Amino acid sequence: MTNEERYQKNLGFKVPVPEKGQKIYVHSSLYVYRGEDDFAGGIATINKVEFSDFLPEDHYNYTMVGIEERPGTMYNWCHLFEEQEKLKEMYGDQIAHPDPDDRPEFNEGDDADWVSL
Repeated sequence: MTNEERYQKNLGFKVPVPEKGQKIYVHSSLYVYRGEDDFAGGIATINKVEFSDFLPEDHYNYTMVGIEERPGTMYNWCHLFEEQEKLKEMYGDQIAHPDPDDRPEFNEGDDADWVSL
């Protein structure tokens, strides 16, 4: 049984295996006390695909993807796949990119709260 078949059976929808170079949509992220890490969502390019060494292949969190536009951040592939139509409506042709807010009031403090849009 392929990963796609396992996902479909256990999650109730078909999830293709992601590929490097594939274009996808990602959410924006806004950070309180870490405005320099703010990120504008939109179209992004997968540059990394990781499969869990510990979770079963049909687990919702088994596959994670990284994107060129945001090095060091991994996204849950099943969640992103479910959200693609909604994200496409939200972002259209916008390219995902860092959107730092360098104002001191958004970069001071030890908290790392965030909001995803």
